Amino acid sequence: MSDIDEVKSRLNIVDVISQRVVLKKAGRNFKGLCPFHNEKTPSFIVSPERGTFHCFGCGIGGDVFSFVMEYEHIDFVEALEQLASKAGVTLTHRTETTPEGKLKQRIYEVNHLASEFYHYLLTTHRLGEKARAYLAGRKVSDKSIKTFLLGYSPNSWDGLLKFLQKKGYEESLLEKAGLVIRSAKGKGFYDRFRGRIMFTLKDHRGNVVGFAGRVLDPKEKEAKYINTSETPVYSKSNVLYGLDVTKDAISRANEAIIVEGELDVISSFQAGVGNVIAIKGSALTEGHVNLLRRFCERIIFALDSDLSGDVASRRGIEIAERGGLDMNVALLTGGKDPDDIARQSPGTLKKLIKDAVPIYDYFLTSALGRFDASFAFGKKKISEEILPILAKIDNSIVQGHYVKKLAVALDLTEETISEGLKKQKFPVVHQPSESPPALGPSRQQKLEIFLLAMLFQGKTRELFEDLKESVALTDFMHPPVLAILTRLESFLRRMQVFLMKDFSDSLPPELIPTLDEAFLWDLGEITESEELLAKEWIRAISGFRHVVLRKKMQIWTKKVKELEKEEERLQAQEELRKLAQELSLLEKERES
Repeated sequence: MSDIDEVKSRLNIVDVISQRVVLKKAGRNFKGLCPFHNEKTPSFIVSPERGTFHCFGCGIGGDVFSFVMEYEHIDFVEALEQLASKAGVTLTHRTETTPEGKLKQRIYEVNHLASEFYHYLLTTHRLGEKARAYLAGRKVSDKSIKTFLLGYSPNSWDGLLKFLQKKGYEESLLEKAGLVIRSAKGKGFYDRFRGRIMFTLKDHRGNVVGFAGRVLDPKEKEAKYINTSETPVYSKSNVLYGLDVTKDAISRANEAIIVEGELDVISSFQAGVGNVIAIKGSALTEGHVNLLRRFCERIIFALDSDLSGDVASRRGIEIAERGGLDMNVALLTGGKDPDDIARQSPGTLKKLIKDAVPIYDYFLTSALGRFDASFAFGKKKISEEILPILAKIDNSIVQGHYVKKLAVALDLTEETISEGLKKQKFPVVHQPSESPPALGPSRQQKLEIFLLAMLFQGKTRELFEDLKESVALTDFMHPPVLAILTRLESFLRRMQVFLMKDFSDSLPPELIPTLDEAFLWDLGEITESEELLAKEWIRAISGFRHVVLRKKMQIWTKKVKELEKEEERLQAQEELRKLAQELSLLEKERES
């Protein structure tokens, strides 16, 4: 038995989910309010028999691992380790048993020790007095120093190196961790960070992945900030400073406030803005976006740089837009950056964030403020700046909205703006006069899933035989349902007794979500009474036949119009007549 199967066998999914969601018994299953979207009527179903869950409101579903991953915003390995610990299972195949995994664990260890070394010097040792005074002058509280694990690197060539060597760590490992640098002559190593305020960089799980060091004296000729180089555990494009501290607040608000630097995060956090993180600059990367999507759907840029002229920032915004994140911009007034505003007036920072404007409104307002739209030259400059941005918006509705706004701002027609968009080498989709309705499952698809639900929650073998006598399996148009029914026919032919677990184990992974959706469909009192189930089954079969017949009639009606040969057209008309007669009889049966 694999580690995954062992963990599953020892845990009851109802017990795991009940620790986060209030569940009530509903027939053979359990029901509750979905934790993944706001709802007033419970549509979240958990099956102890299948070991799965499914929300019929938002569509999220899966096994116990899927639930923990979604709820805790963690990846599969983390969910496996968490649940294995809960189940008392010792994992036999852990990532740290590989050479790469072992190296990462060693780097995490040495980084953690380095963070403690730096933190001790800042908070306790006399060497940290100047750094403590500097942070006090920046109004960084002792609580924040502890919360964000700030530190100080001594102004010596080998202070950290000697400390870690005494702990038994070799120089080659410290170099791979980015803590020391090999000398130019290659005969020794020296500390990368010297005489700096140290900001500990952690991943969202709390592992120390690296450091950022800031000079105390702004007049220093050295770089104001230096960061850990790329290592097996640190990549600038995948780390968001402060996320380990603020991720819960971000999840609760469904919104992340993005700032540029570490002190912006700390000052904002002290001012009561708990859902804040820094991206080490003004540009989002794909790694940042993928990480943020685990915790929220909205982001607000509160940056001191000019987004409108920053090409790298625009690329990041395009990535975030493709990732489905809603983006706003807080217009920073009353200070040069969030750190400055937060220290001067915490209330002002909160108001600026509350009054944030949509990102594309920001771009448009910025361009209109710098160029005069009443002159042809101004229109040209504005369009040259805005059209490339609008052309890269994936959502046609959003794009159409801003096409209209730009047309009004420049006193031009929407057709003129659309022509300009075409020249950007990106397809433009005109905004329809009304938003199209969301495409959901068809009536036939819903009926097919409903029939599947009764089939698996009732006497499966008997109901399946009745199904085959009433309709042809080929009438099922939803591919996963047809595939499940086809496999069920083969399974029942081979097996004397139908057991759901055996059948589900025989299915390929891509069919499991549809099976779970059917098996977890809340049939209410129907399954508690054979009489009710029989009546509902007959009604559903009749409804399914009605939908199928009407669809066939549409197909044959089209054929009659398209066929040119008289003989073929007459045959099609005869087929259409038979279908109409069958539909008429069915409707009479349904009325009686």
